[in-house]
Amino acid sequence: MYDVIDIHEFLFDATEVGQWEGEEELAADNINRIYHKVYEVIDPNTDPQLFREMLEAIWPYWQHQPGLLDVDDELIEHFVTFLIDEFEVEPEE
Repeated sequence: MYDVIDIHEFLFDATEVGQWEGEEELAADNINRIYHKVYEVIDPNTDPQLFREMLEAIWPYWQHQPGLLDVDDELIEHFVTFLIDEFEVEPEE
């Protein structure tokens, strides 16, 4: 699956996240941390189309959430668990 979907298709830099009141770099770093965490925990046998749909759902969820600037590892874990549950995918054990 990882050979079909390249994480770099989804990662952001500060010029791509929109206006975050001068915190564009932090917003980009935090959204990228979320994408990396999903890649880290997802079962590699997950259907690539389902995995792509999961990844495509991340930015629309966070795009207008001021809390993106405040995410920490615990919140990322909770969000990734929520995402996996929503898409009914088993995390890698």
